Amino acid sequence: MFKLGSAIDLDTAHETLATQTRCQIPGLLDDADYARVLDAVDTVPRWVLVTRLGGRHLDLDAAAMYDLPAAKRIEFERQVMRDAKAGFQYLYETYPLYDKWHNGTLRPEVPLLADLFEWLNGEVFLGAMRTLLDEPRISFADAQLTRYRTGHFLNTHDDGVEGKNRVAAYVLTLSPEWKREWGGTLSFMDASGKEIDRFVPGPNTLSMFKVPQPHEVLPVAKKVQQPRLSITGWLRMGEDPGPG
Repeated sequence: MFKLGSAIDLDTAHETLATQTRCQIPGLLDDADYARVLDAVDTVPRWVLVTRLGGRHLDLDAAAMYDLPAAKRIEFERQVMRDAKAGFQYLYETYPLYDKWHNGTLRPEVPLLADLFEWLNGEVFLGAMRTLLDEPRISFADAQLTRYRTGHFLNTHDDGVEGKNRVAAYVLTLSPEWKREWGGTLSFMDASGKEIDRFVPGPNTLSMFKVPQPHEVLPVAKKVQQPRLSITGWLRMGEDPGPG
């Protein structure tokens, strides 16, 4: 089973969350566990490219989309960006751990990621998060593996969805290296839309913020070769309803 990193500073994170509503915790996982997760990501059998077109969410086969003729790919990207100018929009790849765990396909496909999902929903992790957030009612975590490639983004939203009972959002960065100039940073805004803070992804670093809170993932810059890999999700209250 997985272990928390031996050098994490939960006391400082608790203080930062209390005063700033967001924090970063480097070294969340034990080093050996982090390395095992990185290896497991390479065995994911199928990634889904998610976006919205015409106000409707789409799940697309990521590999098939990259195999499209250049003209069709360009037109698709233009449609995505037109919708981004009009409202909420996103473009990134995902492997839905929560959905797959609930429908019984996660363990047969990627056993180690099933172990990780169960650890995220176990007492070691959830207990630490309850203390960190001063919220004993946190009962489960949902999760997805996300991969942001060149041009991928998630524009401004606040994660406040009625009935989801979200206490906080989290992003566990898996990428071994990431630089500010590569984009893909987590940006926080005030009520007027002005940026007030920015988190640069760090290897094996947990970024966490209370919900609701306006934020976005800035586009990954052109010619960035490696993807921005993360486990993302929410810490939630109440009975786990399953996918849907």
